Amino acid sequence: MLEDPTHLPDALTLLDEFQRCRTPQEVGAALVARTTRLGLCTYAIGGMPTPSDPNPTSFTIHNWPDSWQQTYISRGFGAVDPVPRAVMVCAMPLTVAELRAGKAGFLPGPESDEYFAAAEAMGRGAGLIVPIAGPHGYHGIVVMVGASADLTPHQRAVLHLWAIYAHDRMLTLFGREQGEGPQLTEREVAVLRLARNGEGDDAVAQAMGISVRTVRFHFENARKKLGAKTRAEALVTAVGMHLLGQ
Repeated sequence: MLEDPTHLPDALTLLDEFQRCRTPQEVGAALVARTTRLGLCTYAIGGMPTPSDPNPTSFTIHNWPDSWQQTYISRGFGAVDPVPRAVMVCAMPLTVAELRAGKAGFLPGPESDEYFAAAEAMGRGAGLIVPIAGPHGYHGIVVMVGASADLTPHQRAVLHLWAIYAHDRMLTLFGREQGEGPQLTEREVAVLRLARNGEGDDAVAQAMGISVRTVRFHFENARKKLGAKTRAEALVTAVGMHLLGQ
């Protein structure tokens, strides 16, 4: 059995490790190196919309598999994912099981069942959701998930602490104030929006009246601005950051 990484005082050494990280990806890797020992192999850390701006730029870093990113977009899970709503209305962490049981103050509807089933099938159906609150109405999120999550109160408390520090360090490394983020051009947004709807390069080019080469140019620029490794990751990030509108 793996040693519990939340034992004190060793658990607090991760806070110093975060401060030594020089990229957001290093922060995520340091976090998941500990949480994996609790069965939580996947994380996502980012910002949520603010009350004054429903479509702000923000940041999102995660290690979800490409297959999940593609599934999330192709099956329209962004419209039925209850996690963002839970983060906006909860002050304290809750597990995925608690969210499904209505502990966030609402009961996810049957339209969310397919979303939860897909996450479970990928071995990411359990874990902890941590809301992050900041100034000026800022809301952030840290999610740590895996196949199962039988957490003790002490483990939850330590994971909560880790989440706060990981989120703060990532935000600092992005060099942004809370709520700031990458600025996409109108054409980059248009290309991503059409791709989100399932259009290929040829169809996007035809719809926008530009060449396929230009479509790929805008897609590549958007990918770099979003810090994504693949097109699928760029789309998930842009959707999660509410950059594409409706």
